[in-house]
Amino acid sequence: MSFLSGSYMSLAAMALAATSEGTTLKAVDAMLIGLADSTGVEGFDDRYYTGQVLFGLVFPGDPAEPPQSFGDLSDAQQRVVRFVADQGEAAWPSGATDALRRWKVPTRLSELRVYAGLGQLGQ
Repeated sequence: MSFLSGSYMSLAAMALAATSEGTTLKAVDAMLIGLADSTGVEGFDDRYYTGQVLFGLVFPGDPAEPPQSFGDLSDAQQRVVRFVADQGEAAWPSGATDALRRWKVPTRLSELRVYAGLGQLGQ
């Protein structure tokens, strides 16, 4: 499949995003599990395209009022933020970083970990 560089996971994420179930915790968790398994060079396309879909889904557009704290995020948004904070210095698509910035969520790993209540790395 030449579409999405052959990423079936990303195609599934796009199809899921087009449904009313796309932002449920079950759907978000499924995408996060897929992302966790997308490592190394061979996982780049899965990570890139699925990340684009996931971040666009749970952090849509510009918020009417940016959250003041981690607790103000939805459960799905909190799961995604914790996942990203746990991934270390993993590279994310620019759309993912842009989505976090629009929602006033820190994008630097050390700040994101504190924001999510995970503390600094190595603690």
